[in-house]
Amino acid sequence: MAAEVGDKAPEFELPGDSWEEKISLEKARNEGPVVLFFYPGDWSSVCTDQMGQLQQEIGRFQEKGASVLGISVDSPWSHKAWAEERGIGFPLLSDFQREVIEEYGVKHEAGFPQRAYFVIDKEGIVRAKKIEDSPGDQPEVEDVLDDLEKALR
Repeated sequence: MAAEVGDKAPEFELPGDSWEEKISLEKARNEGPVVLFFYPGDWSSVCTDQMGQLQQEIGRFQEKGASVLGISVDSPWSHKAWAEERGIGFPLLSDFQREVIEEYGVKHEAGFPQRAYFVIDKEGIVRAKKIEDSPGDQPEVEDVLDDLEKALR
């Protein structure tokens, strides 16, 4: 079952850059809206480009009171090394068991997440979503920010 606009977003708690440190959607959205970015994997060129762009624009999300979370099926060790090398400061979460990508309906037939984003308001309602047609495509930051702005109205 996929998470759709208007639905309550599936809750989760996933490891960040260590197996012990977990981040929950509930805690993140207590601070404001959350934008979840599902991406196929660390170290690929398209994912590196996408997460780098998000890091460059992170202040624009923060100005709107939004948290950004990246989710892939890579391990916390991979996330930590990749984030350190690329200067990524927002949390990258490990859906190693592939449960969250199933709940959100973004599991590619090959087992990795489709490239997608979800805007979730403070109450936990999905206000916008987009799943890219191909893993090689990525959302424009301006489009994501527009969807975030609409969700805040």
